[in-house]
Amino acid sequence: MGTSRKRNSQSRAYEHIKQSIISLAVAPGMPLRAQEIAAKLKVSRTPVREAFSRLEQEGLVVRQNDWGYVVRPLSPKDILDLFTIRESLEVQAAREALPRVERDELGELGAHLDRAESLLKERRYPEFRAACREFHLAIAALSENELLFRLLATIRDRILIVGAMHQDTRPERAREVLAENRKILQAFGSGNAKSVVDAVLQHIRASRASILPPEASSARGAPRRTGLNA
Repeated sequence: MGTSRKRNSQSRAYEHIKQSIISLAVAPGMPLRAQEIAAKLKVSRTPVREAFSRLEQEGLVVRQNDWGYVVRPLSPKDILDLFTIRESLEVQAAREALPRVERDELGELGAHLDRAESLLKERRYPEFRAACREFHLAIAALSENELLFRLLATIRDRILIVGAMHQDTRPERAREVLAENRKILQAFGSGNAKSVVDAVLQHIRASRASILPPEASSARGAPRRTGLNA
């Protein structure tokens, strides 16, 4: 019984901190105080520290000196690197998924976007972003390439963080995202590989241009900390 409670406390602390980071309730660069989080969740500091360790392994927090953790800051280069990797993985996933997408699969993919649209109408933006990401992960799952799916699942949280930045900088971006994803679905329905790849690229590149300044999108220089950390 004690072990079960301990695991539950660890899980609660992990999910609470992770969702706070993904939603930007705790912004990149901000400190995370174990005592405050433990008091809020009514748990001891041990499961909170264990959650920090797990999130550090996932690259969402970093240790600051010896006193504690901060949410991992994001530089323009960090975001550009993420989009570069995402473009390669999602284009490949779409290519491999296309031969396996039939009427039933189109319906399942469309259901993700229908749910996203409902959430957008209710202005439930974090859930909307998560539903859109499930749409892309569902495409990756259809590829039947397990490693490709795992790689995209690994960067899911970072993509959601960047998506939250979109919402902060350009609120209208959410509707654009939904429209771009509808075009991806339409391209899958056409069965044309070039149309699918073009639609995926258009979506990812529009997202990149929405949050990165032009000079950051065209250059891969040394990391430079900017207002994106605030």
